[in-house]
Amino acid sequence: MLWLAAAVIATLLLLTTPARADFGPIDTWGEPGADPGQFNSPSGAAVGVDGRLYVADTFNHRIQVFDACHRYSDQWGTLGSDPDQLNSPLGIAAGPGGLLYVADANNNRIVVFDSTGSFVRLWGGVGSGEGQFKIPAAVAVGPQGDVYVADADNNRVQRFDSSGAFVSSWGKLGSSSGEFRTPFGIAVGPGGDVYVADTINHRIQVFDASGKYLRKWGALGSAAGQFRMPRGVAVDGEGNVYVADTFNNRIQVFDSDGNPLSTWGSLGSELGQFNSPLGVATGPRGDLFTVENNPNSRVQHFGFGEPTMSIDDLTEAVIALGLPHGIETSLLVKLRVAQKELDRGQTAQTAHSLKALIAELSAQRGKKIPPASADALAAGIQALGSGGCSASL
Repeated sequence: MLWLAAAVIATLLLLTTPARADFGPIDTWGEPGADPGQFNSPSGAAVGVDGRLYVADTFNHRIQVFDACHRYSDQWGTLGSDPDQLNSPLGIAAGPGGLLYVADANNNRIVVFDSTGSFVRLWGGVGSGEGQFKIPAAVAVGPQGDVYVADADNNRVQRFDSSGAFVSSWGKLGSSSGEFRTPFGIAVGPGGDVYVADTINHRIQVFDASGKYLRKWGALGSAAGQFRMPRGVAVDGEGNVYVADTFNNRIQVFDSDGNPLSTWGSLGSELGQFNSPLGVATGPRGDLFTVENNPNSRVQHFGFGEPTMSIDDLTEAVIALGLPHGIETSLLVKLRVAQKELDRGQTAQTAHSLKALIAELSAQRGKKIPPASADALAAGIQALGSGGCSASL
């Protein structure tokens, strides 16, 4: 039941994604600095089950959180080595139950937080033994909750169970298949295959969940399918592979076999341009978020434009949850009120009604509504094409 709402929302979002080739830049935010919403060389990003974007703000030694409308929401972390502190976090991944896994690079460990930033657990330590790290640069979570870490200076991938217990590792320094030279990016596809950005070998390597080598593509260069120090990799729900081709200042997209699909970007600071893109993250509608090095130090959002979720979609999601009658009725009444206000063009009133609905979800989260269900429904409300971002929720 915990994941039902998330599954319903994600399915509806995918079904309403326009089947057209108008994918492109939507928005950008951030600038160099240490204030909320500013960054210092952000290196990783992840979209949580709650629809929020979590950014590893590397040299500010913190995680910043933004809602579905790109508004600053929260942050946690300060420089240090205590359990709730960070030292140059490079990667972040979202896992089951709303947990966030952070590759705390200079502390040589993985730190796990809940979606509010509360510390959950950690593991690691500097070294080359099982469960130790030398610059964990990226982290990814598989369909069964296993955690994969790109252990950059050990030139290997390590696999752990969801509690941090060591499972296996593979790789060593080299350029043959299955070997690495400073892998800085990692992602898990919908089928469980593991994609590694083998940075100094200028290629992507693919393995099954147990570490068996499957295939690779890429070489040094600037033609399609070639790379210059790829740092980030992400895989969407359809198996498309997005690569932050860092020193070519572009994003390349491939199918799961490595066949080029598209590419965009050039050196610059305008929307759609890059200055050393470091990380990529995919969202449920096929949206893509990128983070960049200084001097841009920002997030960019690419996608199909305004979401096409409707209040009818959210009504369907609420009914599918099978919530207690009183809670279901209360949510459905609020959605009907919001729909009537929207039909009358009362944007401000619609925003107020939806904000009240989010407040009710928050109040019942973990009580009469499972947390993941409440978070997913709140994300769906934020994603509404009308009454969501445009209504300034």
